[in-house]
Amino acid sequence: MALPHFEHKYLVFFVCVVGIFITVFDTSSSIVALPTIALEFGTDLPTAQWVIIGNGLTIAALLVPMGRLSDLVGRKRIYVLGALLFALGALFAAVSQGIYGLIGARVFVGVGSAMTQGTAMAILVGNFEPSERAKMLGLQLGVVGLGAIAGPAAGGIVTGTVGWRMLFAITAIAMLTVCITAQRTLRSRVKRPAAEIEPFDRSGALFFSSFLVALLLTLTLGPSAGWTAPLTLGGVAGAALLLVAFVLIERRTRAPMLDLNLFRIGEFGLGALGAVVTFMGLSATRFLAPFFLQGVKGFPPSQVGLLIVPSALVTALAAPYAGRLADRFGVRLFANIGMGITTLGFAMFALLATSTPTWAVVIGLMAMALGMSFFGAANSASILNSVNSHQHGLAAGFVNLCRNSGNVIGIAFGTAIVTLTMGANGYPPSLNAVDPAADPGILQAFTRGVDITASALTVIALVVLAILVTWSWRTRLRHAMQPGLAIPPSESAVPLRDRTQDP
Repeated sequence: MALPHFEHKYLVFFVCVVGIFITVFDTSSSIVALPTIALEFGTDLPTAQWVIIGNGLTIAALLVPMGRLSDLVGRKRIYVLGALLFALGALFAAVSQGIYGLIGARVFVGVGSAMTQGTAMAILVGNFEPSERAKMLGLQLGVVGLGAIAGPAAGGIVTGTVGWRMLFAITAIAMLTVCITAQRTLRSRVKRPAAEIEPFDRSGALFFSSFLVALLLTLTLGPSAGWTAPLTLGGVAGAALLLVAFVLIERRTRAPMLDLNLFRIGEFGLGALGAVVTFMGLSATRFLAPFFLQGVKGFPPSQVGLLIVPSALVTALAAPYAGRLADRFGVRLFANIGMGITTLGFAMFALLATSTPTWAVVIGLMAMALGMSFFGAANSASILNSVNSHQHGLAAGFVNLCRNSGNVIGIAFGTAIVTLTMGANGYPPSLNAVDPAADPGILQAFTRGVDITASALTVIALVVLAILVTWSWRTRLRHAMQPGLAIPPSESAVPLRDRTQDP
C-alpha cells in the first residue's frame, strides 16, 4: 500500500538526512583516529593526514559534476549508487593493510560522499514547497551539528576500545542500510524521451574538477611548502590555466555542466559569495581556536574538545528553529542577519590576547555557530530557489562546494597570516611551535597573528554583507515601485510536481 503523500515526504527527509549525518560523522570521527592510524602503520602524521585530505579533495572535485549528472539521469540513481560506493569504500578502509591502501579507500569513500551530499539536498528540495525549504534545510543543518558532536566522541571511544577499523566498519554498515532503504523508499523519475535528455558535459566536468583539485591542493600544501616555493607557484598557475580553459569550454558548449549565466542571478551569485566568505571565516577561526586553547591557555586535547562542543550544540539546537523563521519572514533577510551575527563572532576573535579568559573564546565560537544556524539554511534555500527544478542537483552540489572550498581557503588563509606574523617577529613560522612550554614571545606572536586574521575576515565579511544588504534592499524597493514586475524565483511558490517521483 502506497504511503500518503505527506508521510512519504518526511520519510524521504529521514532517509536523506541520515545519509548526510553518516558522511559528517565519518569525516569528524576519522580525524580523531589519525594518530592511532599513523602509529599502527608506522608512518608520520603528515602522510596519515592524506586519509582526510584525499577524501576532502575528492568530495570537493566531484560535488558539482555529480549534482549535474543527477539532474540528467535521476537523483535516486545517483544517491543510491553513491551510498553503495561509500559503503564499499568504508569496508575497504576497514580491512586495508597499508597506509596507501587506506588513502585509496578513503578516496573511494569521497566519490560516494560527493554523489550523496549534493543529491540528498536536491531530493529534499524537490519534495518540499519553496515556503518550507528553509525549515527543512535548517533541520538538515541541525543534523550536521549532531554529526559534528557525535563523530569525535564516538571516534575516540571506538578507536580506544575496539580499534579504528571498527569505526570504518560501522559507517560501512550504516551507509549500506541507507542504500537499501533509499532504493525501497525513493521513487524513480518519469522516463523522458531521449530527445529531451541533454548530454553530460564531460569536458567541462574534467576541467572543473581538475581546477578544484589543483587549487585546493595548492592551498592545502602551501603553508608547509612555502607560498613562494616553485611547487606552490606552479600550482597557482596551473589552477588559473584550468579555470580559463573551463570557462572557454562552458561558453562554447550547448549543454554546459555549469551554466555561467546563473551567476547573473543575484540570489545565486551573491549567495555563493556570501557562503564562501562565511565558511572561510568559520573554518579559519575554528582551526586556530584549538591551538590557542591548547598552546596558549594550556588545556589538554581532551578538554579542548569539550570546549568546542557548546558551539556544535548551538548549531544542532538553533538551526531547525532558524529555518522555520526564515520561511516565515524571508530567507534572504535571515541569511543577512546570520552573516551579521557570524561577523560579530569574527570581531570577537580580533580582540584576542594571551590573557583573554577561556569563556570569551567559547562565547565567540558559540556566536559564530548561532550566526551559521541563521545563515546556512536560509542562504542555501535562497540559492536553490533561484534555479529551475531541473537544475536543483547542480545547485545543491554548488552549495556544498561553496562550503568545502570556503573551509579549505579559510584554513590556508589563517595559517598563512599566523605563520607570517610569527616569522616577522623572529620566531619559527610554524604552528608546531605553539606550545604551553614555548617562549612567551612565540605565544604572543601567534595570538597577534590570530588577531590580524580575524580582523581581515571581519572586514571582508562586512564588505560582502554590505553588498548583500544593499542588493536585497534595492530588489525589494524595485518590486515595491513596480507592482507588475515578476517575483524573483526565490520568492515564488510554484506548485511542485508529484513528489513521489524523482524530479
